[in-house]
Amino acid sequence: MLHSLYSKFSPTLGEKRLYAAALAVTLAGGAISYSVVTQLGDNKEMLRSLSGADYWFIIAGMVGSFAALFVGRDWFGHGGAAGVLQLVAGMISVTFMGTIIGGTLALPLYGTMFGPMMFGVTIAAHPVLALVWLNALVVAHLLMMLWRRERDSIFTPLMRVPAGVTARKAKAGARQAWISPGRDGEKRRA
Repeated sequence: MLHSLYSKFSPTLGEKRLYAAALAVTLAGGAISYSVVTQLGDNKEMLRSLSGADYWFIIAGMVGSFAALFVGRDWFGHGGAAGVLQLVAGMISVTFMGTIIGGTLALPLYGTMFGPMMFGVTIAAHPVLALVWLNALVVAHLLMMLWRRERDSIFTPLMRVPAGVTARKAKAGARQAWISPGRDGEKRRA
């Protein structure tokens, strides 16, 4: 029975890469949220016992980064120079949306305002986290390129007509076989 359930959910290679991109951005958001939580208060230790609120702040940061990537997924996965410009715009918007969503989930009114500020302070204090965040977004862009190609291939025609070949035009009032139009000429010749 488990095999029959799994066979119905068989993602393509592009979808698997899309899930990996979402996981990478979510984990990077969780790492930054963890760093924000450890900077709160007077305790500056990286390894300390976390409270329930601390865990909620980390989960809110992870959910915020995932939701921001979901909202901004149209900016990622495009090729060429225009794709790089879209990536930069996507990085800025996903970062801003992620901090607002995560901050709002963590503290409904104050977090909306302090989420982006705490992100900026944390990135300024730990530049390695900025590198982790930027790398997660670039990896998401690269992973989503195959997914985007798969999605775009749905809209390409399956059979291309060679140049110079035109479809036969039906004569006005002539009867045509609608099941096999190619046999019309054979019927008339016989």
